[in-house]
Amino acid sequence: MKPVETVKDWLPLDNAAKIYPSTVSVESPAEFRLVFTLDEPVRLLWLQKALQKLMPRFPYYQVYLRRGFFWYYLQRSEIVPCVELLRNVPLDILPETGSTSPLLRVSTRESTVAVDFSHILTDGNGGMRFLLALAAEYLRQAGIVEGVLPGIMSRYENPSQEEFEDAHRKNFKTTGVSPKKLSRAWHLEGTTLKTGRFRVLKGEAPVSEVLSLAKARGVKLTEYLAALYIHCLARIYIAEKDNGKGSGRSIIRLEVPVDMRRFFPSTTMRNFSLYLSPEIDMNLGDWSFHEIVEEIHHSIQLLKNVKQLGRQIYRNVGSELNPLVRFMPLFAKDILLSSVYSRLGEGLHSGVLSNLGKIEVPPEIQDHIRSLQIYINPNHVMKKSCGVLSYGGKLNITFTSVMEDTELERLFFSTLARLGVDVCVQEM
Repeated sequence: MKPVETVKDWLPLDNAAKIYPSTVSVESPAEFRLVFTLDEPVRLLWLQKALQKLMPRFPYYQVYLRRGFFWYYLQRSEIVPCVELLRNVPLDILPETGSTSPLLRVSTRESTVAVDFSHILTDGNGGMRFLLALAAEYLRQAGIVEGVLPGIMSRYENPSQEEFEDAHRKNFKTTGVSPKKLSRAWHLEGTTLKTGRFRVLKGEAPVSEVLSLAKARGVKLTEYLAALYIHCLARIYIAEKDNGKGSGRSIIRLEVPVDMRRFFPSTTMRNFSLYLSPEIDMNLGDWSFHEIVEEIHHSIQLLKNVKQLGRQIYRNVGSELNPLVRFMPLFAKDILLSSVYSRLGEGLHSGVLSNLGKIEVPPEIQDHIRSLQIYINPNHVMKKSCGVLSYGGKLNITFTSVMEDTELERLFFSTLARLGVDVCVQEM
């Protein structure tokens, strides 16, 4: 890695982040929370000291949002966030361009530490690397570990130039084809909670048991969980239709984020994710779970390759580089991006399932980190989000919802239980 000799006072937003300042709101926060739980209560002073020492290692996160004439940008800050009291439900980190508010929050209670990230900063991969670095630094302050741990970013290292890069822009090709336009998807209906509030349902199961179910059908774990999610949505769709309800739309489509670092070599700590959009059409009739698994498996396999994902990079970066957009004043961009996002953003998907995959840590700290979790702040269009990761042999599945109704979560976890998975569900 090439060390950074001088760190700029400001940073341009990466391509994926540029839409968020114009579109985020209490009802569409574009944020996520990552959590680690230790084997003993957290000492606040040690955690604050760990954060103070660690933040300079991540200068691209020690920033706040500023408004320019043509684009928003990130201003470097000397302020290190103060550790706060952890609340069950993440609070919004809405970017305030007139203040020096940080775009991440660290909070703790008992043995748990949570970091809330604005998507303006990073994606799940970058967030998880920061979270594990914070856990390691806390354990270093506690005298449990010493020195640099393999695979964990450390305050003893300098940030590299590659960590700052806009990997979307770097991998943009001037010739290409944009992805096909998607129609609006069907969405859950029902009473929503008070604005700014949502409920959390967490499920934990042996990852080996769910993997066995996926392997029995010849599919990947993410494909199986996505199919199960769509299967549950389809059952709700049919029930609403039988009761004379529903929007009339027939497409049930899931947003499945993909870490692009798996396809393009990159060590960026900023956003570098795109998404797959597997779907079923309920106008084709009832779908069995087996049929949905097959459909989602083949859809994902067809979509998850460099050429297909590259079409999204071509569209997104190409739009940013369009001279009419580049030199449009920011107030006009805000109006344009909000309009585009309302028509082509969240409305295209019925839900989101983000799987960070298997998280591994060095043996020196594995016994001290009891669990890891991800929460994705839901929005008022898709209404529910699902975050997944596996750690220490456990599959952690977390649903966040702005709805009072929990039928989707009940169907999802009860189906796993009926299939023989020993799943434990907890409501926060």
